[in-house]
Amino acid sequence: MWAIDRSNLIILGIVLGIVALVGLTLLFVPVDPMEPVAPSNPNQGIASPTPSPVAPEPVIVTVQPEPAPTPEPATLPTAPVETVPSTPIVDGIIHTGEYPHAMEAGGFRVYWTNDANVLRIGLFSPGAGYVAIGLDPDRRMQGANFIIGTVRNGRADIRDDYGIASLTHGSDIDNGGTNDILAFAGRELSGQTTLEFIIPLDSGDRFDKPLEPGGTYNVLVAFHNTSDSFSSRHSQRGSGVIRLDDVAP
Repeated sequence: MWAIDRSNLIILGIVLGIVALVGLTLLFVPVDPMEPVAPSNPNQGIASPTPSPVAPEPVIVTVQPEPAPTPEPATLPTAPVETVPSTPIVDGIIHTGEYPHAMEAGGFRVYWTNDANVLRIGLFSPGAGYVAIGLDPDRRMQGANFIIGTVRNGRADIRDDYGIASLTHGSDIDNGGTNDILAFAGRELSGQTTLEFIIPLDSGDRFDKPLEPGGTYNVLVAFHNTSDSFSSRHSQRGSGVIRLDDVAP
């Protein structure tokens, strides 16, 4: 039999009272319904809350616009271009730019070009009669190589003359020489006359003075307003200077 003294009983009573008080306190403490309760199974974890779905970030796709088609250039009609021959054509028509050289004397226009062998001349007169040019005169008409021509009834007529005196010229053939005009053509239109011709620079005829490329020569010009007769006195005359191109043979 155990013997319990009085002091031990007092201590035991105090301990039992404290235990009883703690139990009553736990019994009457309210439980928060929102507080999670541990599962009875210790091996089972607490389920994690399902995460809210996250909306995917929008993907921005940049579409490069196709380049606009380059418009085809409009096809423009070709403007007519007057073709100027490199060598004047003897057709009785003096085209703009056909001759590289020109001069005016006494209302009369002279056009010319040359190579190493021939001289090409175009004459334009404001009259409907004959036209004439004298190359390299000595004194007035004397010694000049004259070319005189006209247009009668649509046909050109031309003559190779020589200045046999100061105031006189005559046909080379009549004076024992030769006609050395290589080609010619003429036209009369609206009371005006055009004459074109080609002569050699040196024909060898004693009634034709030789001409040299690069040389400068005095010239005489004359025309008649209405008459086609080569023996008629001119209506107007003039004089000037031409220089031939210096070209190698």
